[in-house]
Amino acid sequence: MDYGEAVREFEEFFSQKWYRQVAEAVQDGEDSVVVDFQELDIFEPRLSDYLRENPDSAVDAAEEGVKGVDIISDEELQVRFENMPEEDFVKLKNLRSEHIGKFVPLEGMIKRASQVKPEIKMGIFECTQCGDQYEKEQDSSELKSPYKCECGSRKFEVVEKVMTDTQNIVLEENPESREGSEQPATINVRLEGDLVDPDFQKKVVPGNVAHITGILREQPFQKNSKKYDIYMDANYLDPTEQEFEELELSEEEIEEIEELGDDPKIFQRIADSIAPSIYGHEKVKEAVALQLFGGVQKTREDGVVSRGDLHILLIGEPGTGKSQILKFTGELAPKGRYVVGKSSTGAGLTAAAVRNEQTGEFELEAGAVVLAHKGLASIDEIDKMGTEDRSSLHEAMEQQQISVAKANIQATLNAQTSILAAGNPKLGRFDPYEPIPQQIDLGDTLLSRFDFIFPVKDEPDQEKDKELSRKVLQNHMDPEETDAEIDAEILRKYVAHAKNLRPDLTQEAADQIQEFYVNMRESGQEEGDSVPITARQLEALVRVAEASARTELREEVIEKDAQRAIDILTYCLQQIGVDPETGDYDIDMIESGVSSSQRNRLQTVKQIIRSQGGDDSPVEVEEIIETAKEQGLDQDTAEEIINRLKREGDLWEPQPGHIQQV
Repeated sequence: MDYGEAVREFEEFFSQKWYRQVAEAVQDGEDSVVVDFQELDIFEPRLSDYLRENPDSAVDAAEEGVKGVDIISDEELQVRFENMPEEDFVKLKNLRSEHIGKFVPLEGMIKRASQVKPEIKMGIFECTQCGDQYEKEQDSSELKSPYKCECGSRKFEVVEKVMTDTQNIVLEENPESREGSEQPATINVRLEGDLVDPDFQKKVVPGNVAHITGILREQPFQKNSKKYDIYMDANYLDPTEQEFEELELSEEEIEEIEELGDDPKIFQRIADSIAPSIYGHEKVKEAVALQLFGGVQKTREDGVVSRGDLHILLIGEPGTGKSQILKFTGELAPKGRYVVGKSSTGAGLTAAAVRNEQTGEFELEAGAVVLAHKGLASIDEIDKMGTEDRSSLHEAMEQQQISVAKANIQATLNAQTSILAAGNPKLGRFDPYEPIPQQIDLGDTLLSRFDFIFPVKDEPDQEKDKELSRKVLQNHMDPEETDAEIDAEILRKYVAHAKNLRPDLTQEAADQIQEFYVNMRESGQEEGDSVPITARQLEALVRVAEASARTELREEVIEKDAQRAIDILTYCLQQIGVDPETGDYDIDMIESGVSSSQRNRLQTVKQIIRSQGGDDSPVEVEEIIETAKEQGLDQDTAEEIINRLKREGDLWEPQPGHIQQV
């Protein structure tokens, strides 16, 4: 097929098969028309082959052919191609010299995106001697003037420029296409024209997975180098995985979703569809389901932002299926990221400064929490992370942004990300005789930022063990069969549709939450000076109630949602927020790791030491224990408190059997 024939065939295709799409593009004032490659292949297979082998000529022929459609008068329409067959896709690591100059489709995750910059497409040059003008297309990275004027002069100046906007992005291959210990392959992709329009830019966000069609080209590493680097001139970019809110649903899908939402048991069905192959953990699955839907983010007049995202921590014993729940949720949520603590650093989670090979300047590269913006980040084995690396999550969890000041870059990155984390207790398994919060080695400041903390225990129970073993063995016998209530793909679309709702808190629901909060705080006053819950839990209750309304596609938060939030929070507090000595709710168990009753005893012992020896005199341990007994503390408790204060550096032992305050 030659160029002239291709123009005629394209003209026929646009006039007969693609007339409506061309008319819509002209009517909407678009700069381009998008063609379904497989429709073109059905219409004329020789055209699709010509496009694969001679893309530059074929795209020119298509743009010439579209001008022949009667509706077009003087519009310049670019032609873009999407939906190439699966077998045409080339893995990034398999790109070779044979692909250069060919039209190929690629799939990968957008890792980095540069700023949009103008570039000269064509220049009009004027001879400085005689004033003759010449047009010259610019197709390289350097501005090239005409070689020589007819008058013999070689000096030119640019008098007119035809500009286009361009952007460079880095595409990285998906984890599932890598084998063993391979490094992920990357390729630079050049976007121009309407692919960098502000509206289209919403799709070109680091973290989005995209299909890109375009022409593979080469450029030398350095001037006169015989080694070349490859890059892609993009023809079209189609995101396949983006934020929940931006998933586009058809009318049939919305109808199906709303039909599902009418089911009175929809919340239970959604919860049962979270990691369906993992048996049990009903409350955990309910909380994770609510986390997917999330609450409503609100910005007040004074600029204070209330986050809508929920954060959940699962602290559990080995073999309880925590990692499977994290992996499932990370894959279900668009832009979900799954990372493991030991192999993650603070920079990898937040942002790293990376030197650009071409310009030599430092650029910011987003980490997992930023890439999962408006999605979900699953962090497994969070207890194995370094303390400094963990502390990088503080700002991301509460302020929902990452502030960076490194390599002369001062920037603030958005990180509106829900965090689902999992870890093990200090000693691998829970000690039944020690309060659970004291067995979670994460630091009080990080712990207090989680809305829910669930201990996941592995306790022998004949009935449960029987059901669990049946389920596990069934999964091995029929690995293909799933008993999910709702298919993962439909659930993803359901969540996407529900995320666009902004349910309002009704007065009845607000009253119910207020009553619960006030009663809990009052009970703390009556039973001593413990603080059962704080305003942080109050905000969490509102977020969970809003998420509950979204699960049932409601525009209002009703009493049922408030009760669901209260039930989950109460369950959580019963597990980890109860003082084992008094049996009362005490949020300090989570927030500081020390219950109010323990704090009171610590203060009692410190007071005894001060009264007997002052600040600078050693006191006999026996004397302190005797005085403590008189004040109602038994010997074991007093000894334990003294040892604890020594461990924490508040006391030291100047001589055996004596202690002194530091």
